[in-house]
Amino acid sequence: MALDLNEDKDLNEKVSDFFSKNKKTIILYSIIFLVFYFASTFYISQGEKKYFLASDLYQKVQLTDEINDAEGLAKELKEKYASTAYASRASIYLGNIYFKNKDFSKAQESYKWAANNAPESSISSLAHYQLGVLSFTQKEFEAGIEYAKLINDNGFIGLKNNLLGDLYNSISKSGEAKNHYEIAYDFYKDKNDLAKVIKIKIDSIS
Repeated sequence: MALDLNEDKDLNEKVSDFFSKNKKTIILYSIIFLVFYFASTFYISQGEKKYFLASDLYQKVQLTDEINDAEGLAKELKEKYASTAYASRASIYLGNIYFKNKDFSKAQESYKWAANNAPESSISSLAHYQLGVLSFTQKEFEAGIEYAKLINDNGFIGLKNNLLGDLYNSISKSGEAKNHYEIAYDFYKDKNDLAKVIKIKIDSIS
């Protein structure tokens, strides 16, 4: 028992001696750790706050019936939260409003902003798809092809190739059109009724 007490005493002395010799280093690393901890906690909380505020603005864009209000909210999203997905989605949503109202110039501007600033490939692909559709309706088929080729998200394979089929068919390149329709058909086959429409397009070329 006495031996155990002596060993504990020796250990305590060694620990005390270690802290005494390395007190400055220990304090320094403790301060660095605390600064890093609080800085990272603040950064995370600010990021969460930013996405919450951006999400709230995006919901307001979707709910408003006034185009002027939608424009103002979308502008605020772009200025304050441009790096979030909500800003790009709002720009596409606003572009769709312009498209519906046949304000094609503003629609194109909104889609391009989303395409260039979207943080996710799915959103940039949607923006490029909308640009391709807009070009198709404006009979700017070559431009539409270039936009469609920029669609790179796997979830858009069907839409991309159906659009490319329409665009190539419009400039009498039936071979390219058929190839793209077939890719789109394989994508939608047994999944979506759009496959039936695409099959009709393929048969009409054949």
